[in-house]
Amino acid sequence: MIIITTQCFAPKIGGIESLMTGMAEAMAKHGDEVLVLADGKSHHTDHNQAYKIKRFTGWKPLRRLEKARYVEKICKNNYVEAIYADSWKSVEYLNKERKKILVLAHGTEIPKQYWTMMLDLLRFKKNRIINSYKNVHKILANSSYTRDLMQASLKIDPNLIQIIHPGIDVYNDFITEEDKKNVSDIICKNKPVITTLARVEERKGHIFVLKALTKIKEKFPDILYLIAGKGPYLENIKKITKEMNLDNNVKFLGWVTEPEKSLILRQSDLFIMTPTTVGESVEGFGMAYIDASFHGVATIGSDSGGVSDAILDNETGIICESGNQEMITEKILLLLENKKLRENMGANGKLRANEKYAWDKKVIEYLDASN
Repeated sequence: MIIITTQCFAPKIGGIESLMTGMAEAMAKHGDEVLVLADGKSHHTDHNQAYKIKRFTGWKPLRRLEKARYVEKICKNNYVEAIYADSWKSVEYLNKERKKILVLAHGTEIPKQYWTMMLDLLRFKKNRIINSYKNVHKILANSSYTRDLMQASLKIDPNLIQIIHPGIDVYNDFITEEDKKNVSDIICKNKPVITTLARVEERKGHIFVLKALTKIKEKFPDILYLIAGKGPYLENIKKITKEMNLDNNVKFLGWVTEPEKSLILRQSDLFIMTPTTVGESVEGFGMAYIDASFHGVATIGSDSGGVSDAILDNETGIICESGNQEMITEKILLLLENKKLRENMGANGKLRANEKYAWDKKVIEYLDASN
């Protein structure tokens, strides 16, 4: 049996949710017996999966303790090959003795180096993280940035860390005619179409795309910028859109379903997300770039966090200097004006995504990491 213990899991929407759900599905398809211990209330789809799901609710600290006790019970009565956890928080209370525990690290949850000079409260949290990683079998970092951050900030033994980029799945089989109509109604006759699929946070860099649009629409008056996702910065972005008189060029889609996401990317000419580091929040990898590549779409990102692991600069897309508005505008125009270059990058990205990130291949990396 393989246990996956996670705070983030379907039907919740998000990058880590997609990763952990995809991992469970891929391991089950591989032929492994999988038990998922997930946070949240039971969902009607839980019983339709090829793996078992047990949900945990209640106050977070008690929930973690209850989950840890349940893991102990399962390990006592069953042969457990390995335990995969979504982050250090999911293993903090686990008894790691005689258990093969692999912990995923995403970058966003790892403190920066300057934390050592901050308040005792923050040092206490840093020590919690370090103690949680003690005696685990392996830490699976999602990018070289995350690995380097862990070594610099937490002094983690580099031999304990293995880089495994997240896997991806595409839900083409579940696309309905209604999905197609919804996306067709969204895009209408607008061209070109550029897209950002991400939680709407300040660090994701939507503002740079909006500022670029004020110049780009001079050459492409019918350009459409699709912003899919919700988040704490959404109302700010909507306000800025109005102030810049971009209402006719920007559509806010909120959260979209997986089939809708696939359809939107298929009809996009360019995917762009140019993140910056805001406080402790950073882009640890950027699975959305791989998602776009999977659909043959060229990508534009920035040199923030682990994005350079997700985009091969000048091969699958372009990496801009973080926060450099002039460069971001210039590179968007370059790809919109050069269809051949854009399509070549999209084709390169699609090939790479299929060869390296499809779950049927990626799951082997996760399983081999337990050896």
